[in-house]
Amino acid sequence: MKLSEKLKYCRTKANLTQGEVSDLIHVSRKTISGWENDRSFPDINGLVALSDLYHVSVDDLVRDDRLLEHYANEAKHTKREQRVLTYAYYINIIMWLVSYLNLFHPHGFHTILISFIMVINEVVFMAYFNDWQRFAGRRWLGWLAIIVFAAVFALHVYLNLLTPTIITWHHLHNYSFLNGLFLGRYILIALISIGIEIMVFFKPSGTTHDD
Repeated sequence: MKLSEKLKYCRTKANLTQGEVSDLIHVSRKTISGWENDRSFPDINGLVALSDLYHVSVDDLVRDDRLLEHYANEAKHTKREQRVLTYAYYINIIMWLVSYLNLFHPHGFHTILISFIMVINEVVFMAYFNDWQRFAGRRWLGWLAIIVFAAVFALHVYLNLLTPTIITWHHLHNYSFLNGLFLGRYILIALISIGIEIMVFFKPSGTTHDD
């Protein structure tokens, strides 16, 4: 692969336009176009600037095709991570729906397994989520997420207290049992609230840039 092809490939992988690259390394857009169309070549200072911008070594840019292999492996890794994130997102929706069986106990249904799966899935989702730039410069969105979480949590606590089973258990005098019961249910409500946050504010999405 020629240097011009490598430069264009790196820029495309970095989701940058020629104009954005020219602004970042302080050369004209025409210069960037010339480098990428094999009409001219960057000097050593230009190569170093491009190396820093694209996070690759000068050696990779000018000597061989290792850069292509690197980006191919990186693309596979990114695709795999995106697949895990997507699966976790839809599992979150399913577990959010199933969690109401635990919350309202229809026909006496109850299992701690639901909360356990929700914890694992939500941790996996947040570990693989990397689109934090959607919140950059949008502080209001962060505050909105906090307000929504608090409102959803409070609503579910209120609905929980109206559950006939909970009303019946209030008459028990086994305070250790009641403390454990309410702790478990508040944890479940927190997991439900986080699940709703993920659905509303963290839906996976792809971003493309055209030159």
